[in-house]
Amino acid sequence: MLDSGLTASLEDYLEAILRLERERGLARGKDLARRLGVTNASVSSVVPKLEKMGLVVYERYGPIHLTPKGKRVARGVLRREEVLVAFFREVLGIPHAKARREACRIEHGLSLDSLRRLEAFLSYLRKDPSALKGWTDRPGEGT
Repeated sequence: MLDSGLTASLEDYLEAILRLERERGLARGKDLARRLGVTNASVSSVVPKLEKMGLVVYERYGPIHLTPKGKRVARGVLRREEVLVAFFREVLGIPHAKARREACRIEHGLSLDSLRRLEAFLSYLRKDPSALKGWTDRPGEGT
């Protein structure tokens, strides 16, 4: 269980629903399955669990909507990913696609305290980019 009390998989569902709502105005089961790379049957078994937890509302074969609580959790997951991607790109110089993949792998394990510290560090570096001078000139191995 993570800080949110959900598994990484359930957080991924909420994040995907949020992204679909933002991109298309609504999330449908088949779009969610495609986005997550899972079967329609998987979506059909997970969405009722999310509804029982008060995170989504839906009608069978209808759109899936995040509740206010579901939106808060999904935004938190998305925020962790965005901060990690920014850190990987801006500080470590990792290309965007790879930075997203890496962030997706570790976003669920990042505590709120660590997230806040990373955000503060990024904010500091953005105000004083010279603090990275020399660092970005030495790319790491395996990037």
